[in-house]
Amino acid sequence: MKQSITKNLGIIGAGRLGTTLAAAIYRRKTPGINLVAISSKSRDSLLRAEKIIRPVKKSMLFTTDNNKCVSEADCIFICTPDDIIEEVCKKITEAGPGAVKGKLLIHFSGAKTLKVLMAAENAGAYTASIHPIKSFASIADSIDSLPGTIYGVTYPKKNKEKNREFIDCFIAGMEGTIIEVDDEKKSLYHAAACVASNYLVTLIKYATDIHGSIGIKAEDSMRALSGLIEGTFANIKKIGPTAALTGPIARGDTGTVAEHLYNFSKYLGPGQDVIYRIMGYSTAKIAYENGWINKSKLEEFKKIF
Repeated sequence: MKQSITKNLGIIGAGRLGTTLAAAIYRRKTPGINLVAISSKSRDSLLRAEKIIRPVKKSMLFTTDNNKCVSEADCIFICTPDDIIEEVCKKITEAGPGAVKGKLLIHFSGAKTLKVLMAAENAGAYTASIHPIKSFASIADSIDSLPGTIYGVTYPKKNKEKNREFIDCFIAGMEGTIIEVDDEKKSLYHAAACVASNYLVTLIKYATDIHGSIGIKAEDSMRALSGLIEGTFANIKKIGPTAALTGPIARGDTGTVAEHLYNFSKYLGPGQDVIYRIMGYSTAKIAYENGWINKSKLEEFKKIF
């Protein structure tokens, strides 16, 4: 897919996301995009980004002044932390008459709606948001693993088609695909991503902590659980999250689950069984929906949890 008009791109925010996108855009020679500037209020982040990108992009501007970045570009990616997107947008909009008029501003928050870009829209800019459904723990790894990423894209109700071509080309250039997200319900879209990624970390830490309470070292616990986790995820990808369910609840083993909870109270501190109880009843409902346990067994689990 080729875009008919090339846009000069500036990226505000040189954290892991902004730097990953900048490096990936240039290394992939993404059609329709000329990367011209990256800005960050953090000198350390800017220096890190420059170290990664400068060797392959000699003419690019690296600056701590967001307004300079905007002045060089006709498309701006705002890759800052969520809570300052609106403030950043207001400040670059107020830089001078026509500072953002006719330009395309895209924020990369999964949670924030397009309201945080309202100042720019009121000043004559076009707006949208793009959210890569991906963890950016390491810049180097993220650059290499970016292909295949799904992007949640939110378009404004007005001028929806105006910049669709550019966004389609950008994501195709990143070797990604698009799912369109309703602006008003975006927070729930992001909540789902948090559950699947962030809370998964918490859940695995919970499991290793249970092991730790009986004297199993964290590194041994992770080695023991990794095969189980990876096998479960492979099954989820293959047959879906409901059919992939296994274990005592799927089999209707109320006695096993009751014994788990007895030992929680016997050996662990107060409240350590809360997550287990919440997840357990939700799991029982999946088993019931699958037809693996009957209504009576579901009620037994409900009483136990």
